[in-house]
Amino acid sequence: MTHYIHDATSVRVDFFKPSGKWYETEAVKWIGGYDGDIHEAFAESLRQHLGNRMCDMDAVCLEPYHRFAHPIQIKSGEWK
Repeated sequence: MTHYIHDATSVRVDFFKPSGKWYETEAVKWIGGYDGDIHEAFAESLRQHLGNRMCDMDAVCLEPYHRFAHPIQIKSGEWK
């Protein structure tokens, strides 16, 4: 499994405005766990890393740090 930047548990997350326009990319530490519900793990990682910042945007992670990794997206407001 590859990782983003120097931390093996960091993942690349791209953020998109409600219009669909790309806004920015951030390295987010995947703290939501390696097993269990991948959607909740992603949401928990976003909450811990961002708080309320960018909660009005869609978040996309192409390579989550998870046992059953697959590209995942959380729509705006669903991870606060």
